[in-house]
This record gives sequence, C-alpha cells and structure tokens, in this order.
Amino acid sequence: MLKKIGKYVIIFLLLLPVILYVGVVITNDILADGIETDLMEYSLPADTVLEDSMSVAGKLVGNGNGMQYMGSILISSDLNEAQLKEYYEQRFNFIEVHVQEDEKIDFLNSPNYSFRKTFDDTEKTYYSITCWDSKAVKKLGGFARFLLDLDLRGH
Repeated sequence: MLKKIGKYVIIFLLLLPVILYVGVVITNDILADGIETDLMEYSLPADTVLEDSMSVAGKLVGNGNGMQYMGSILISSDLNEAQLKEYYEQRFNFIEVHVQEDEKIDFLNSPNYSFRKTFDDTEKTYYSITCWDSKAVKKLGGFARFLLDLDLRGH
C-alpha cells in the first residue's frame, strides 16, 4: 500500500512543474486576451471600421527578461494617426498607432506576429491600435508576478 502511495506521490511531483508551467502560460495568454477584448469593446471613432484583432504575451520588445502583454486591433479609418492616438489615449495608457501596409506587425522583435486580415482594398487606410500591459497585471502581487515571469516566452 505504501509503495503504491509513494508511486503516486513521485508521479505527482514529476508532473507538478509541467502543470504549473501550463497554468502560467494560460494565465499570461488570458491577460493578453483581456487587453484585446478591452480594445474591441471600446467604441470606434466615426468613419472607422474594425477589421481584425490579436493579442500576444511574451518578450515583445526591448532587452532583458520579463513578460509583456499586448492587445491590438486593426482598423480602417478616415482619421489620421494623431487623431486616432488622441481618441484612444482618452481610455487607454500605453497606446501606439501605426499605419499598416500589410498584415505583418513590424514594430515587434519577432517576425511571427501578424493580423489575419488580407489587405485587399487599396482604397482604405489601415491602422494598428496597440495597447501594452493591462490593469490586471499591475494589481498582481510580487509573488504572482514572479510566477507569471517564469513563462519561457518572456526570456
């Protein structure tokens, strides 16, 4: 009986790091998805159409270690970059507005991030509206922050 219990304890201890890591990855993805959702739920300016959206968790720009969270929407609009930035800064901190000429997101370190939308209408002007970090991340305590930084995508 003791050998059987010991066997289960050893299996559990071997699986625990994998279970914890998967939980950390899922939690980080949920935090990034929350930023994307916040952007999508915010009302669009006049003469603007939501075309696509995406979110990413990982080490996205800069050097060093640590998780970064980004949500981004792709819009087509008659407004210019400055007007869009002013509009979205009323609600969000850490906003970037970029003209998008294709689906690739050029300002990230990795070439692997892009929108799904194909740019088939050359009459439209497309912009990415990107929000960094999230309110939820800032509310986390030091230990929770430490755990979320164990995600290998942040290194």
